Amino acid sequence: MRVGVAAIHGAEASMQDDGPWSLPFGWCWTTMDKVSPLNPSTSFDGLDPASEIPFIPMVAVAEETGQIDTSARRRVQDVAKGYVRFMEGDVIFAKITPCMENGKVAPVVGLPNRYAAGSTEFHVFRPVAVDQRYLWYWLVDRGFRGRAKRNMSGSAGQLRVPADWLREAKFPLAPLAEQRRIVARVDELFAEIAEGEAALAAARKDLDTFRRALLKAAVTGELTRDWRAANPTSETGRDVLADIKKEGANSASVSGRTRRALVKEQLDTSALHEIPNGWAWSTLGEIGEIVGGITVDKKRKPVDPVIVPYLRVANVQRGHVDLSEVKSIVVERASAEKLRLVAGDLLLNEGGDRDKIGRGWVWDGTIPNMIHQNHVFRVRLHSKAFDPFFISHYANEMGRSFFIEKGKQTTNLASISLTKVSMLPVPVPPSAEAVEIIRRVADALTWWEEAIALLDAEAADVARLKQSILKAAFQGRLVPQDKADEPATTLLAGNGSNFARTKRSRARKLAS
Repeated sequence: MRVGVAAIHGAEASMQDDGPWSLPFGWCWTTMDKVSPLNPSTSFDGLDPASEIPFIPMVAVAEETGQIDTSARRRVQDVAKGYVRFMEGDVIFAKITPCMENGKVAPVVGLPNRYAAGSTEFHVFRPVAVDQRYLWYWLVDRGFRGRAKRNMSGSAGQLRVPADWLREAKFPLAPLAEQRRIVARVDELFAEIAEGEAALAAARKDLDTFRRALLKAAVTGELTRDWRAANPTSETGRDVLADIKKEGANSASVSGRTRRALVKEQLDTSALHEIPNGWAWSTLGEIGEIVGGITVDKKRKPVDPVIVPYLRVANVQRGHVDLSEVKSIVVERASAEKLRLVAGDLLLNEGGDRDKIGRGWVWDGTIPNMIHQNHVFRVRLHSKAFDPFFISHYANEMGRSFFIEKGKQTTNLASISLTKVSMLPVPVPPSAEAVEIIRRVADALTWWEEAIALLDAEAADVARLKQSILKAAFQGRLVPQDKADEPATTLLAGNGSNFARTKRSRARKLAS
């Protein structure tokens, strides 16, 4: 993806500059409040209290694209107080973490009756000496958001960009005519880049489809159809299952009472998908020991305390364990020993969004003494001969409908009981075929991961290119200057001819 813009060369090196940098003729440095009052008063007095206007929650604002979903409606009388009010021509700016960092900033356009209300976590800018999209491009720029992040205040998880900081933030003001030339050029370049972004998104979707199809073929036997024909074996899944049950019966870690508690109903295979001849059906509770984790309770006062790391739902992703943020907890030494994970343990999420129940992967022992919280189940297979990765692939793909059906929904979260999890149907192939399945899946997923990494690198290049374009734009190097343009200082004085015409035109539109 190449965009022929000589003016942006060299801009990337200075993308993190805070300014003020040297500006072209006719430009000037000013502050945000001089070009766009922050959080101005917006009156709904002229509106019918029973009429409906768009309501914009935080989720309605897309990240970095400036798109707003204005489909939600609320009555004027219901939003006249207690919400942020804004109007056509404004720019809304998420002030709270992480929405601000993620780029929930948007120009307000296309309102059916010019007015809207929304989340109180928005700051509102009302341009008076600046083009709306020029201002939006400045606010959505990652450099500006980085500076805003460094100036946030508040408690952890509730950090917000202070209004006072925004008002005093430096702003590179170009002549109004040049602002519009800049916006037109950025729009043009970003439209070209968007075509590449769409291609990247389509490629990622195709890769996701491939991965799901691969795993489905793997755990249903379709992936190794040719292998079975070329490698007949006398061993069956029933033989493997018999050996697993025998090892489980001899396991000191699983009491008879626990096994009886888990097996409360017989597995009905009539509604399950077809499996190859020689395979067998079992349940997760039959082939492994399932345990819940530690409850996170800051009031706990252990008699024999020990500090250990633990896995949360956020760590246990579908197909991998995310260790970018691992928290620690103080627990009884005996509990830490009992819940300590070992390489090969299967992890399944107990709660979260309904479609996240059962999400998981296999622990590889990367961090010593790791345990898990109560919202993550640990499954330790009775036999090391049965590969936990096979079960994890099955749970992540074919098991999704099971977890959605068996999960229990509360007001905010969904969860599933240990007893229900124990009844997850698990296909059991002959040992040799299971090894071949995992080998083929591993080879295919290696290619898949390389392709995803390439797409990630391309996406990062696109993001850097867009920021380089914006940096060049606000340094005055994206479009040529015209000495006939009224200077920015005239805009600030409020008497520029172009600016005055714009104000009169907007006033007529609002009055109509």
